[in-house]
Amino acid sequence: MFLVFLGGFIARYAIIGLGKIGTAIAKALIKSGVDPGDVSGSVRRVESVERVRRELPGVFVSTNNAEVVRDVDVVILAVKPYQVVDALMPIRDVLDGDKLLVSVVAGVTTRILEGLVGARVVRAMPNIGIVIERGVTAVSPGSRASEADVKVACGIFSSMGRCFVADERYMDAITAISGSGPAFISVILEALWEAGLLLGIPTGISWELAVGTLESSAELLRVKRPWSVIEEVTTPGGVTIRGLKVAEEGGLRGLIMRMIEETARRGREISQDIETSIRSIVNDLGRNT
Repeated sequence: MFLVFLGGFIARYAIIGLGKIGTAIAKALIKSGVDPGDVSGSVRRVESVERVRRELPGVFVSTNNAEVVRDVDVVILAVKPYQVVDALMPIRDVLDGDKLLVSVVAGVTTRILEGLVGARVVRAMPNIGIVIERGVTAVSPGSRASEADVKVACGIFSSMGRCFVADERYMDAITAISGSGPAFISVILEALWEAGLLLGIPTGISWELAVGTLESSAELLRVKRPWSVIEEVTTPGGVTIRGLKVAEEGGLRGLIMRMIEETARRGREISQDIETSIRSIVNDLGRNT
């Protein structure tokens, strides 16, 4: 169990956006030892309140963000990028320097968030694995965040898998590898399964072989480098080298690298679009006040 402390006492948490990721975070906090009474969360629709209350008994749930963030220490922002301004502007006066804002919103930089609120900001990029407590999360501190803030943020996500600290300039690349990675790995796994079908292996057996091979390979690669595994599996004139030759002829390595590169490039484009949109909205609000 990993119990998250802040400044010598058990922190109180608010999660703005109890969707799939927000709910997973709430469940992990509670499982790590945080009292459900010290967790609150918001949803956009009234009809979602009862669902969340059933999933998270003891957690205060509301459609009013102001009610949710009152008297908490850590606010976790888990909304869609286009919802950031609507979520934060009404409570920006409450989100002062005494609060830590941990954002899991893709594409929104700490600089943008710090321009909206006075809270200390840490940005996090978890992947979908957190829903089964096997996630990989990168965190990046904003300009006002302390080392203690980073430890608190990483403590939250360590209860859902692995967490590491990275410079924010790598976040688009990290998103492409670990955020989008489960989809890419799923494509590869599906291809292994379908290849088994092509060769006449029954569906269930082919699937178990594909999944089992992926799992055992991942465990091996925790202690061995890829080229070591390749060398151990490949024998001169054998079957594996024949398959590797086809992969090289088809440019498989380059294809995967281009796939990640293009994903990261799209991530940068989206980040820039989001930043421009948020700045425009904030400027319009400033002119109208």
